[in-house]
Amino acid sequence: MIAAALLLLAACAPAEAGTVQVAIVRQAGSAKISPEGKVSVSQPGAKSKPLEWKGELTLRPREGGLRLADLRLKTETRLVPSEGARIRVGPHLYRGALILRLDPGQTVTIVEEASVEEYLEGVLPHEMDPDWPLEALKAQAVVARTFTYANLGKFRKDGFDLTADTRSQVYKGMTSVNENVRAAVRQTRGEVLGWNGKLLRVYYHACCGGATTDAGAAWGGSEESPRPLRGVRDPWCATSPHMKWIAYFAWADLTAAISERQMLNSPLKSLRIGARDAAGYVRTFLARSGGESVVVKASELRGSLGAGEMKSVRIRSVNLLKKGVEFVGGGSGHGVGLCQWGARLQAEKGRNYDKILSFYFPGSTLSEVDE
Repeated sequence: MIAAALLLLAACAPAEAGTVQVAIVRQAGSAKISPEGKVSVSQPGAKSKPLEWKGELTLRPREGGLRLADLRLKTETRLVPSEGARIRVGPHLYRGALILRLDPGQTVTIVEEASVEEYLEGVLPHEMDPDWPLEALKAQAVVARTFTYANLGKFRKDGFDLTADTRSQVYKGMTSVNENVRAAVRQTRGEVLGWNGKLLRVYYHACCGGATTDAGAAWGGSEESPRPLRGVRDPWCATSPHMKWIAYFAWADLTAAISERQMLNSPLKSLRIGARDAAGYVRTFLARSGGESVVVKASELRGSLGAGEMKSVRIRSVNLLKKGVEFVGGGSGHGVGLCQWGARLQAEKGRNYDKILSFYFPGSTLSEVDE
């Protein structure tokens, strides 16, 4: 059931409505480009010309511009594929126009300009398993689309809208796109989540470990989170492989991790849980070093130790051992918004994507964007 359309503020829009500019290469010394099909070269103040070169071409900076194979290009040049043509950059294929740009530090950046719907096809298989149930992928598509529109222009000062990594959403062009992914994007075309007539700033993560958490609690915001982002109890991800994990860190590694942000007078001697939020996520640890105790933010400690090892801050217990500390926890990720493993099980049990979304974002409205 699609409710009234949401109005997107013009200030958040990219160069053209319904498009997004994604940095697929950033500040590199060079890049490999391989046109597949007819591609034209468009430079400011010059007539568009066909790219005659074939095979793998190397893009490099040159004094006052760019060099692509033997072509001398201006500091910003577009490669525009014709209908059905593609351009390979490194290992990945792209179908949108590519903006080749010389950076001030004599490096190169490549930005793809694609439609939002094409962009989402390149996001889904790298943010959720493309072979998961269709209804789970459709829920992911709506959340990823909402995230995209809410974050357009986030990197505008750098000359693009979004990055192609976890600072935005992982994006690899046409790599791993299958019919399941295409169907999820197509069947939810234009759909986003809203709250009080505006776009909802949504989030997602791999597994909540039994409860999602309040967005404000997760990131220390002073304002109360909107109702859809306050967290829910979640029985659906119980079968996830991330439901329970154990991570071990030596005392020296913990001391180094805490010292990245706080001054310690001596090596760490003790660590215990300080404060938790209402969903059970640890927000602070109490660390003892010598004769003093310091408060350590759990999210910062996780960031220093590595999110691959300490999968979340939904930690059940901390066990002090002779040579280090054992953390027993559950879930994977920050715990805000859509729990992907929970969405998978709900879909396997026959729940539609709109039911999945209303579970994780209670009170939100499923709407169509008004570009």
